[in-house]
Amino acid sequence: MKFKAHGLWRVHIENATIYIALKGGFNREGVIDFQNDIIKRVMSEPTPCDSAVLNLSEFEMSTSDSLEATKEYFEGVKQRGYKWVDYIGVNPIAEHLLKQLWQGAKTQLSFYPDEQTYLAHKPEHQQALAVLSQIRFEHPH
Repeated sequence: MKFKAHGLWRVHIENATIYIALKGGFNREGVIDFQNDIIKRVMSEPTPCDSAVLNLSEFEMSTSDSLEATKEYFEGVKQRGYKWVDYIGVNPIAEHLLKQLWQGAKTQLSFYPDEQTYLAHKPEHQQALAVLSQIRFEHPH
């Protein structure tokens, strides 16, 4: 039985960096819709993405059934060889889980409590984050 997908996202790609904002709680179907959308967008880019900025300030915990789909997705992400991934607005539990998911990858991970702190460390991303914030959240299909 397929359930209705839950979870919202925004995506902006600029200079080989993918910027993503997640909102709400994701169930398994929402994670799968998100993955399919991201893969389609990344594959259509002329330059492969080698880094990512994820704003999880409005993200809520996923359902337990989505965790396996998330783990499978991360295996693919790790194989793409991202140089670095920055996370914004991650609580300590999510940070621990993300570090586990990235275990074994050569990707440099950084965690920032909020967007203001992030931009204080990486002001060069201010314009891209401003563009991301103007994009409407996507609904799962």
